[in-house]
Amino acid sequence: MFKAKILFIGPNESGKTALANFLSGTTENVGGEYRPTQGVRILEFESQPEGSGDSMPCEVELWDCSGDFKFESCWPALMKDSSGVVIVFNPDVPSHLKEIETWHSMFIASQSLHENQCLLIAHHKPGSGVEEGRLPLASHLSRLPLIHSNLEEEPEDVRRAFWRYLGNVINTMSESREREEMSIIT
Repeated sequence: MFKAKILFIGPNESGKTALANFLSGTTENVGGEYRPTQGVRILEFESQPEGSGDSMPCEVELWDCSGDFKFESCWPALMKDSSGVVIVFNPDVPSHLKEIETWHSMFIASQSLHENQCLLIAHHKPGSGVEEGRLPLASHLSRLPLIHSNLEEEPEDVRRAFWRYLGNVINTMSESREREEMSIIT
């Protein structure tokens, strides 16, 4: 069974914890009082991701990382052995579009992750009126898969999109394992 370690990163108050709770099945309801994550929270669950060649379920660890830069010294330890990175941001906050470039540089570019191991989630908070349109992303970010999430209106769409992403991560892990095994044999 594969074990996927997925980091949820992004600016403060972008909705990382709400998404992580929902996707892990920790909670079905959305909203509540904002409480910033201190360091990291790890949510564990089993999943059968969509599109993964392996029909077996996989163990998933969602690492809900604080968006506070005071925890920056811990980030290398958080990145160790990560299988994928999800950058969550609030498209209603203009500074988040610039901030996600920093998150990309620190967590994705530094680890040389493949595009299919990464996901951008434009998280629309309850009551936001932003249209799901094209966002003005930097060119290196526009190559990454992007989904819009609205847990109030379309929660199952968000869940399905995440399972597809998780399937891509598992396929990448499987291909990497096969390459390692072949290199040992030859």
